Amino acid sequence: MATTGTYAFNPSAADVVLNAFGMIGLRRTQLNTEHLTDAAFAANMLGVEFTNRNPNRWQMEEVAIPLVADTSSYNLPPETVAISVVGLDQTVGDNTISRVLGPLSAADYASLPSKTQTGSPTSYFFSLLTPIPTLTLWPVPDGVIAYTMRVQTFKQQQDTSLIGGATVNTPYRFLDAFTHGLAARLAVYYPNEKRPNLDDKLNALFAQKFALAASLDQERVPLRVRPNMSSYYRR
Repeated sequence: MATTGTYAFNPSAADVVLNAFGMIGLRRTQLNTEHLTDAAFAANMLGVEFTNRNPNRWQMEEVAIPLVADTSSYNLPPETVAISVVGLDQTVGDNTISRVLGPLSAADYASLPSKTQTGSPTSYFFSLLTPIPTLTLWPVPDGVIAYTMRVQTFKQQQDTSLIGGATVNTPYRFLDAFTHGLAARLAVYYPNEKRPNLDDKLNALFAQKFALAASLDQERVPLRVRPNMSSYYRR
């Protein structure tokens, strides 16, 4: 068997748009500036939907933030839409110990009797504010030890541009889902009388293909749930 031996398929956003238009019955020779303007907007709105389907592992980024004594709140990059793990490195001399902090809900944080208590942080409250999301730590970092917070974040989808050969901010395994999702949106703009309810059919295919790609976007590790029964046997 003679194969290419390459793994370079990564079409431009413009090619994805042309393919999506073909799926709804509009050929390349029929397209004009209005079609492409609508497609660019629809592609970016689809990026919003991809963002809302987080966690998307290709959007994962670790942010390292040195902590400042007596400072509880820290800004995250504005493109942050979710976080998964917040770790803390504490360094004494040449020795660094890493541990994971526990999450607090808004109600949990509001119920803390002393929000200014200092010490070694054990918990965090994530606030997805606009334009800047923040992490607030408790207890508030003291100045005794040097701390570095490591935040595993998920970012929003990058903008989609149809000029300059730019590609879609989507990995190979999600390209099919992105194309079907874009075609479904364009079918609303340009309904096909010969194929009624095409947008519904394409949306169903989009959901199926996104779920298939997302099934590969997960960690495959065993999940163990074990209740802590120790308190039942105390005397």
